[in-house]
Amino acid sequence: MISLSSRVKDSAQSSGRQTLNDVIGLFRSRLSLRIVFWIFLSIMVIEAVLLVPSVERRRQEILDQVEEVSTGKINWILMTYPDSTPQELLTQVEQLQADPMLESILGGAIYTPDGSVMGTFGEAPALSFNAAVQGEALYLPQAEGDRYDVAWPTLLPDGQHFIVIRHDAQGTRAALFTYVLRVAGLVVIISGFVTLVMMVVLGPNLISPILRLRRDLAKAGEAIAQDQPSTEFSSTHIRRKDELGDVIHTFRQMFQDISTAVAERKRVEQELRLNNQQMRQYLDQVDRVTAAAVDVESDCFDPSCLSEVGQRSDELGQLARVFQHMAQEVKQREAQLKQQVTELRIEIDHAKREREVQQVTQSDYFQELQAELDHLKVDEFWA
Repeated sequence: MISLSSRVKDSAQSSGRQTLNDVIGLFRSRLSLRIVFWIFLSIMVIEAVLLVPSVERRRQEILDQVEEVSTGKINWILMTYPDSTPQELLTQVEQLQADPMLESILGGAIYTPDGSVMGTFGEAPALSFNAAVQGEALYLPQAEGDRYDVAWPTLLPDGQHFIVIRHDAQGTRAALFTYVLRVAGLVVIISGFVTLVMMVVLGPNLISPILRLRRDLAKAGEAIAQDQPSTEFSSTHIRRKDELGDVIHTFRQMFQDISTAVAERKRVEQELRLNNQQMRQYLDQVDRVTAAAVDVESDCFDPSCLSEVGQRSDELGQLARVFQHMAQEVKQREAQLKQQVTELRIEIDHAKREREVQQVTQSDYFQELQAELDHLKVDEFWA
């Protein structure tokens, strides 16, 4: 039990260390950092593109809020004094500047139906009569403070007039800056969260398999170098039906093909070494046959020197056996010839002696001696 619990504990610790190493490896992986960087950058660019019209809409909302306050007061004046003259209307509008609730009003003007300025108060607006007729407003960003001019059409007894009010829009820029910071912070948080989620998703689904495949590639190189075709790879247990799965399957198939090719190459090399050895042995035995021919010519041939070559079952062995038989026959024939020569010499010497004896016996001197001997008695010869 103690041993089992110890093994389980060690396995859990090993698994925890492996998980920690995988997490650390994700942040060290150049590929994962590159992917999440581009994801983060893409989100930031998209949000920046969307932020431009969003800021413009926010600016317009702020200006509309400023305009709504003035619109309420202008409508109240028009409803309260519907039959007032342009001068009286200008006086009523000018009083708005003194209202503590309308500190944003800096000045104004009234345009007559013919487009001329009937009167102004405070800071004169820059909105033209034609722009007022078109229902346009004018936003002027300035160093001393932003300004916003708005026009309201007013129907008086002598025709349609236009009331133009200049507002202090200095707070618009600060409000927009705050809005941009708030949106930018939200975008950064969203981008960071999406990036972290992508990192977590990419880890087990892309980066970890790639890192395991990289380790397997190094292991495959060592296995091929050390002639270990039955190496176990960690990526073997990955079963995927996507492009990465195809890459892992191709890697395993490639390793098998390379192992088969290496084994085939070694087999061919072994056969080549064996063939080279057999060729060297064959040439050595050919040299023996050649040396035997020289020995035959020198009359010092020993048939036993070709016994090993003669045991071969190929053409060289047959040649050695024929050469041995031929050499033996030549040697026997040579011995016979020598014997015949010796006998012939003996016969020649015998015939020569006979001819010499015949020449002696047939000479006149020998005939005379022979005749004398025939007449001479033995006792007289020895007396």
